Amino acid sequence: MDLAPVIESLQATLAPQLRQQAEEKLAQFSKTPGFIPCLIQIILSEQCDMGARQAGAIYLKNYVNTNWPDGTDPSATADPDILALASAVNIDVSKTNGDHPQRASPISDADKDYLRNILIDAILRTKDPLRCQLITAAGTLIKCDFPSKWPQFINQIHACLSTDNIETWNSVLLVFYALVQHYEYKKSEDRGPMDDVMLVILPLLHQRLMQLFAHNDSDQSALSQKTILKIFHAYIQLHLSFRVLPTQTMGSWLDTCCMVLERRLPERLDALDEDDRAEHPWWKCKKWALHILLRTFERHGSPANLPKGQSHEKVEFANFFLKGYSAKVIQLIFAILEAYRQKVYVSPRVVQLCLNYLRESVRHAFSWKIVQNHVVVLIQDIIYPLLCINDDDIELFEDEPVEFVRARLDILDEYISPVSAAELFLSDAVAKRKDVLMKTVNFLGTVIHNDTITPKQKDGVLHMLGVIGNVLIKKKTFTNQLEHIIVQYLFPELQSPVAYLRARACYALRNFSKLEYTNPENSTRCLTNLIHCLCNDTSLPVQIEAAMALNLFLSDTEASEKDKAIIIPHLQIIVMRIIEIIRKTEIDDVMIVLQKIVGLFDQDLQPIAVQMTMQLVEFFKHVIASENTPSDETKAEEKTVAAMGVLNTLDTIVSCMGDKPEILAQIEQSIFEIIAVVLRDGILDFYEEILTLIDTLTINTVSPVMWQAFYLIKEAFYRDAADYFAEIMNCLHNYVVNDTPGLVSQHDRLEILFEMCKHVIVNDLGEDSEAHAGKLMEVVIFQCQDHMSVALPAIVQLIATRFQRKIITSELRLMLIQVFIVMLWLNPDRFFQTLNTVATNDPSTQTIIANFFNQWMTDCPLFAGVHDRRVCALGLCTLLRIDATYYPAISSIVPKILPNCIQIYDGLMKTYQHNEEEDSDDETDDDDDDDSVASDIEDGEDETIEHEDDFLEKLSKKASDHEMSGDGLDGDDDDDDDEGSDFDIDETDLESYSTILEANEDIDEFQIFCESLQKLQADTTGYNQALLQSVTPEQRVHIQNIIHYTEKRKQEKESNKIREAGGYNFSQSAAAGPPTSFNFTGNGPTINLLQNQK
Repeated sequence: MDLAPVIESLQATLAPQLRQQAEEKLAQFSKTPGFIPCLIQIILSEQCDMGARQAGAIYLKNYVNTNWPDGTDPSATADPDILALASAVNIDVSKTNGDHPQRASPISDADKDYLRNILIDAILRTKDPLRCQLITAAGTLIKCDFPSKWPQFINQIHACLSTDNIETWNSVLLVFYALVQHYEYKKSEDRGPMDDVMLVILPLLHQRLMQLFAHNDSDQSALSQKTILKIFHAYIQLHLSFRVLPTQTMGSWLDTCCMVLERRLPERLDALDEDDRAEHPWWKCKKWALHILLRTFERHGSPANLPKGQSHEKVEFANFFLKGYSAKVIQLIFAILEAYRQKVYVSPRVVQLCLNYLRESVRHAFSWKIVQNHVVVLIQDIIYPLLCINDDDIELFEDEPVEFVRARLDILDEYISPVSAAELFLSDAVAKRKDVLMKTVNFLGTVIHNDTITPKQKDGVLHMLGVIGNVLIKKKTFTNQLEHIIVQYLFPELQSPVAYLRARACYALRNFSKLEYTNPENSTRCLTNLIHCLCNDTSLPVQIEAAMALNLFLSDTEASEKDKAIIIPHLQIIVMRIIEIIRKTEIDDVMIVLQKIVGLFDQDLQPIAVQMTMQLVEFFKHVIASENTPSDETKAEEKTVAAMGVLNTLDTIVSCMGDKPEILAQIEQSIFEIIAVVLRDGILDFYEEILTLIDTLTINTVSPVMWQAFYLIKEAFYRDAADYFAEIMNCLHNYVVNDTPGLVSQHDRLEILFEMCKHVIVNDLGEDSEAHAGKLMEVVIFQCQDHMSVALPAIVQLIATRFQRKIITSELRLMLIQVFIVMLWLNPDRFFQTLNTVATNDPSTQTIIANFFNQWMTDCPLFAGVHDRRVCALGLCTLLRIDATYYPAISSIVPKILPNCIQIYDGLMKTYQHNEEEDSDDETDDDDDDDSVASDIEDGEDETIEHEDDFLEKLSKKASDHEMSGDGLDGDDDDDDDEGSDFDIDETDLESYSTILEANEDIDEFQIFCESLQKLQADTTGYNQALLQSVTPEQRVHIQNIIHYTEKRKQEKESNKIREAGGYNFSQSAAAGPPTSFNFTGNGPTINLLQNQK
């Protein structure tokens, strides 16, 4: 293959105006065998332009990632747990992509073999940025081909590591790391190939690590050492294979990690800037050694950490580590922290990991005995200085307050910051070990009473006070003193001239929000001070800390009218200030505060609800506009989160103003602006929130403005929102049930609904979406039956056509059957006429239509939830009283009708009785909150730990206890079988979509069942005999129970008057009560179903 045109095309991809045409040419070249060897030659050629080489490396990476997998289905699974779960929910995971033909890889076998043979060598011959692209490509090959199609991979790795060329080691180690990452989170039984490899490679890695450790202090050596430690950490992170790492071998690795911690680093590092030092491979070696020791300790290295029922090997190793290495590692960590205490540089990540290791040591008696002797020095000289604000933070606080707040609220901070590690260690130590809290409080008292205390030191005291606040308020020893401490030391700092102290005082008060003040004036003063800081302070971090503190006080005092009375006079300015903060910072945490205030003070906020809405709408439009400008990716994500918070807050405002139509109308008009922007411009990030807003705006009534939104939903659906049909369904359901006259007043609206359902089903958008489409059709038929005569044949044909394709989930199959049942119940004559019409016009549907009743009878046991069972019951009752004209159509299923009635009605009775018991339990339940403190652990004891595996085992048992056996009837109906078991209301996801069936209380499926039986007494066609021919004596007892339950339901109703159901002509219940005997005979004897059968 000629290299020149490929090089020219690669160079052209670097020019924006030529990129598209160049990529099209490359796509054509890629179809030619030999394309991959051509790219490799370009990448490795020193004579080629570096831009073309780099473009070639990127193109190769992307081409391999997209096209390397062969025709096997990557989503198929052989995992027995997944297969069992799929079977339980009636999903065939092995065939989920069966409708889609498998795509063969366009890369020839020769090109694949070539790349497997040369890729490692190419990685060794290149440097970044080319190398990193090739390593990523190697990761794709590993995922797809290792071990079966790339068996030489390990030999290539082993050969490279066996040489003495240190320059090549790190490159090959990075490739090997990609393999380890591929297996890092797999279950132990799926890690066999990795374990086999490690049996060969791991001894060589340890040998190389020790060789570099002892004889080479170059930066290249440190880089390779760091990569080896990363590989080992990834390998043992979740699973420890004693076949590969017996205790003695693991001990060698742990000894090496200890040596890495103890090793003095080259003095040349002292000349580097601190930021550069922290990222240097030498400090990274210590970081990864600590990672290994910490992970070994918390996952494998303590008996108290092991779930129950572990193997002897695991227990033995846990004891080996705890007794053999705890003291050694802790002493090394204290040596590092002592250097840090003496102002010797230690990288922040190393400090953080040291504190995390000590935090883990708090939980175990053996390690705590070592730590407790140093805990006072640790708190005074390490924890406290870390918790004091430093000069860099003060500068950020003053110059870039928004960035300061973002850094404080960063959720990733806990995993990298030594300050967060200090907070967590202190919090655990004071909560779990005796005397630590008292020693900490004594230390704080000493510092705070020092006349020469500086603002930064005072910040550290307030910070520590906030960290231990949740523990302090639960300790009886301190309960009587806390109020005095807060009044004397926290309240004054809320008015400190130093802004960061005001912010810290607000932070500290957050953790004392549950304190019950003995003096009501102090409670008032606390809230008043926080309101002042929020509304009047000039410092943004102070305002934000005050808002977040106020949020917690509202959470814990929402029932206190006195506290509300303090807030209400300032409510408008509080809300406007919070909105202003949101506009400045775009921080979602502050949005949560606004949502809480709107929810608690909905009535009081009515005068400014429209103004709030308008400001939030303007802010949202500003965020949308700014997202279209180039910016930092992280900031763009933060803006998106903030915008989502705005939409959620607007949703809260709408919910709270639902009973004020005049306010809601104005709010709705403003919100429609952003609904239109999002749906017209196709801003997918906000589709879910916008659809939720529309759902809330139409939950009770549908205004003309919201009918405009209906057409916007339709446009978005066909453009790019079809995948959101489950969310769209909530809105469409509201349009159907809350404004039926508006729906049918425009002829195109019903057509739009049907066409959307048809689009979902015909285009195979997934069975969940298809089930939602079926549900929508059911709701429309219920609600608009008088307007559906023209549409019914199309609906029947659509469903019959869908049955011709494979249906995997029972949920979809039942939903489609349910649409037919609703049509049958509402109008049997029209139903059978429609079936005949469709079968005549479309012969391909005849088999499906003919099989409908058989499929229904077969699937009756699968109907779940109240609504679905009620529909099924009403349909069965329709069959019981069907006109003789239709007997031939149902003759094959007549003997199954009564047994299925019994099954469905038994399920309904259990559900109704369970609901009654639940309501009774809700009334009698005592809401006793256990505010007890996590008790201190005796110094000679380990913490009682709830293990993940134990939790999953309990959950599994709980699930099995609640598994609902089928409602089918077996021969011996032993009541004892149900004792001690809980009935599970197995409601479906679609139950939440109400229909006229739920709205009309006069539709009583039990009464209709008894009326149907009563009507059969007058039968002279032999239909009753056909119905009874397979009914057993036990089943007759069940019918008797249903009749008795019907009478009980009737007696419990306040009125027996039959009311009209919104103009719909449903079957009316007879005035007489349930019958006590029925004559089901033609020529045979009278059968009294109420007679006891023995």
